[in-house]
Amino acid sequence: MNQNSGIRNHSFQYKLLAAIVIATLAILSIVGVFQFYRAKALAQEVENQYVRAFHDMVDYVRDVDVLLKKSLLATNANQLSSISSEIFMQAATAKACLSQLPTDNNHLNQTAKFLSQVGDYTSYLASKVIDSETINEEEFNNLMQLSEHATSVSNGLEELQTTLYEKDMSLKNVIGTTAYASDEENSSDESSGSPTGLYKIDKELQDYPTLIYDGPFSEHIEKMEPEVLQGKAGFTQSQALEIARQFIGVERAGNLSFTEEGGGVIPTYSFSATREDKSQISIDITKQGGMVLWMLDSRSVETENLTVEEAVSAGMEFLQYHGYSGMKESYYEKTGSSVTINYAYVGQGITMYSDLIKVKVALDDGSIIGFESRGYIMSHKEREIPTVELSETQVRKQINSHLNINQIKLAMIPLESKREVLCYECRGDFNGQNYLIYINAVTGKEEKILLLLESEEGVLTM
Repeated sequence: MNQNSGIRNHSFQYKLLAAIVIATLAILSIVGVFQFYRAKALAQEVENQYVRAFHDMVDYVRDVDVLLKKSLLATNANQLSSISSEIFMQAATAKACLSQLPTDNNHLNQTAKFLSQVGDYTSYLASKVIDSETINEEEFNNLMQLSEHATSVSNGLEELQTTLYEKDMSLKNVIGTTAYASDEENSSDESSGSPTGLYKIDKELQDYPTLIYDGPFSEHIEKMEPEVLQGKAGFTQSQALEIARQFIGVERAGNLSFTEEGGGVIPTYSFSATREDKSQISIDITKQGGMVLWMLDSRSVETENLTVEEAVSAGMEFLQYHGYSGMKESYYEKTGSSVTINYAYVGQGITMYSDLIKVKVALDDGSIIGFESRGYIMSHKEREIPTVELSETQVRKQINSHLNINQIKLAMIPLESKREVLCYECRGDFNGQNYLIYINAVTGKEEKILLLLESEEGVLTM
C-alpha cells in the first residue's frame, strides 16, 4: 500500500513538473512573441519619425526656394526684411529636420552649411537695405546663385520623396550612400560608385558661390589665421614641454609629459600630469610661437581665503609676469571657490574686446588653475584706428532718453562676422537693470545692446 502510494506521488510530481515546464515554455513563447512584435512596432515608429522629418524637410526647402525667387525682385526694405525673416526660419527648421535623419552628418555638411548661409545671407542683405544701402551687383549675383542651388536642392528632394511614395522604398535607400569612404570601406556593391540620394545632393552643393559678407557664416571666418603667431618660429616638442613646465611652475608641473598633437587653425602640443590625489594638469602649447593656448588644473578648491577683487589682482599679476601687458579686467564669473575673469587688451585708450584672455583663479591661495588665450592669439595685432566722427555729446543725444548713462568709453567690438568696429560703449541703467549700448563712433549706427547680469556669482553680458 505504501509502495503504491509512493509510486503515485512520484507520478504526480513528474506530471506537475512537466506541466510547470510546459506552462513556463508557453509563457516564454508568448513573451518572446510579444517582445518581437513590440520591437518591430518600435522600429516602425522610429522609421515613421525619420520619414516625417524627411517630408518636413522637403516642404521647408521648397518654401526657401520660393522665397529666394521672391527676394530677387524685392526692393522695398520692409518687404525684403519680411522675406528674409521667413527664409531664415524655414532654412533653420529644414536644417533641424536634416539633423534628425539617420545619416552620417559629417558627410552632409555642405547641405547644413547651405541652409545656414541662405538664411544668414538674406538677413545681411535686408539689413543693408534697411540702413539705406543698396545691394551691389556681386551680392545680387550671389543671391541668384543661391536661388538656383535652392531650386536644384528642392527638385532633388522632391524626386527622392516621389521615390519614397511610389516605389515603396525604405528611407535608407532614399538617403543613399556616400561614396566618400575609402575603397576598402566601400567594397560592397551597395556603397561603391557615385554618391546617391541625399549624399548626391550634398556633393552637388560643393559648387555654390563663396560668400564673403558681414555675417557669422561668411567664408572668411573659416580662413582666419592667428594674428599673434604670424611670422613666429616653430617650436619642437621638447621646447614646448619646457615652456609648459615654466608656465605652470616646475613643482606643480610634476611629471608633465606629452600626450598628443592638436590640429586645426592653431596646431598645438598637448601635455598632462597626474598627481597622487588623481587631480590633473593639462596644457596646450602652440607649435608656432610656443604660446600657451590653454591650461587647466583640476585640483579641488575647498576654501575661500581671497575676495574676488584679490583674485582679479592675482590674475593681472600673473598676466604681467608672463608678458601680457596692457590687459584690463572686464567681466567675471564665480563658480564654487574659484573665479574666471575675462581680461581684454587696452591700447590707445581703447578696449579691444577681441583680444581676450580668460584666467581662472583659486580662492584658497590665489593660484592660477585655468587659462585660455584663443581670442588674444587669433586677434591681437597693431590696428589702424578709424577717425572718430561723433562726439560724446552727439552719442548721448542718440541714446534712448530712458537710459541713465553712467559711463562712456571707446571700444573695438567684434561683430558676428568677426569684423571689428570702433564704438562708444555706453553703460547705463534703466528700470533696475544695467545695460551696455554700443554706438558706432564713425557712422552713428547702434551696433549692439547688451544686458548686464550682475550678482554675487559674477558679472556677465547677454
